[in-house]
Parts: sequence; C-alpha cells; structure tokens
Amino acid sequence: MYIDPRWLIVVILSSLVYGVLSPVISARRLLFLAGSLPHSALLSVILSVILANTLGGHVSIWAIVISIILVYIVALMLSRGINSDTATAVFVSFSVSMTVISMYYVITRYALATSLWAYILGDPLLVTWDDTYYAIMVSSITLLLIVPFLREHVLIGIDRDFVRLSGVNTVLYDAALMTALAIATVGLLKIVGFVVEHVLLLLPGVIASSLARGGREAVAVAVTVSLIGGISGLLLGLYMGIAPSGSIGLVLLLLYIIVLLRRRVAHE
Repeated sequence: MYIDPRWLIVVILSSLVYGVLSPVISARRLLFLAGSLPHSALLSVILSVILANTLGGHVSIWAIVISIILVYIVALMLSRGINSDTATAVFVSFSVSMTVISMYYVITRYALATSLWAYILGDPLLVTWDDTYYAIMVSSITLLLIVPFLREHVLIGIDRDFVRLSGVNTVLYDAALMTALAIATVGLLKIVGFVVEHVLLLLPGVIASSLARGGREAVAVAVTVSLIGGISGLLLGLYMGIAPSGSIGLVLLLLYIIVLLRRRVAHE
C-alpha cells in the first residue's frame, strides 16, 4: 500500500491542531460555537472566490481574513452579553443562508480551478506540495496562538470572573482563541472537509473530558485521540478504498462509543 508523505504530513498536522483546540473548546464551554465554525469556514472560502475574482489577490488569504471577521462578529455578540446559544443560532442562520446564496452565485458565474466540493467533502489524498506548505503554515500559526496559553484558557473556562479580577486581560486570550479557530477551520477545510471538521473540533475534547483528571492530561488525551483517529482513518481509507476524511470521522466516533461503554461498565 503506497503512502505519499504529503498525506501523512497534512493528516498529522490537522489531527495535532484539532487535538489541541478541542479540549480548549470544551474547557471554555464553546462546543456550540465550535460546531458552527465550519459553516463560517465554508462561507469564507466561497466569498473569497468572489473577492479574488473581483479585486484580485489569493483565495486562501481572503478566506482567512473573512473567517476571522465572521468569528469576531460572534465574539462581539458574546461580549455584549448575548447568550452563547442565541448568538450561535443567529450566526449559523446567517452563515448557512449566505453560503447557499454565495455558492449559487459562484457556481453560475465563475469557472473554478478547484471545485467547491473539495472543501465540502475534504480529501487529503488530493493535496499538492503547495497545499502541504500552506497546511504547515496554518498549523504553526494556530499552535503558536494556543499552546503557550493553555493554562490560561483552562482557568478562564473554570472561573472567568476570578481570572479577570486577578488582573488578567481575558479579552486578549479570547481574541487569540477566536483567531486560532478562524484560521484552523478555514485553513484546513480542504484537507478534512466541511462535514468531518465538526467531528474533529468536538469529539477529541469530549473524549478527553471523560478520561482526563486535569487540564494537561486532557490536552494530552485529546491530542493522542486525534492523532490515532487521523492516522488510523487515513490508513483505513487507503486500505478499504473509501474517503479518508470520512473514515477519520468514523474512527473518532468509534473511540467515543468505546469510552461511553467503558464508563457505563465502570458505573455498574
């Protein structure tokens, strides 16, 4: 079975990034928001095609800029005291509606070199070396925004008011997290796909919260689970001839079911 090094690189990087982000999302109680982010990522990509064809520039750069703007809109609503579920519901309604309108416009107006379906389905087997270098850049920026501040994010998730009263500028950490989420979701969308990105953002953190006893352990468990899911899913997809992004999602789901069964047995 042939394995291109580019496939391994992008899958490992994606698994590592989502493995780090997922427990932070759980600690900060942003699961609902994280579940909506792939919607904004897909909308960002579609709008970036329009802007690149109208104003010039690179689609990838436009997509990241738009994604950051959209995520910051949600962050602004949350900072204004709007309930997180309400803010997310409004955001999802807007992004889904605009995605349909924008996608129809792009499909009917432009001849695309890269099909939009590649972003919806995701396929690490189609990455070029340019895509690989781009994934390395996106992953590096995301990890630099999150990893040095894992302790602070966990503490903010536990007691935000106490952390703020202690003199910590929580707004800066919020901005770093939102920026990292925006960059990661849109930057790695073509590799994992719109659908499976939901799984990668949510399940590693949920699994880690069921097994870990502390913040550091939760991150370690989430990264391990994400890497196992990514590499095993890639190999399973290659062996069975199915979409690797889909098999990655199934492996993570299987790991989650195993954890649930383990907890049920332990409580009986």
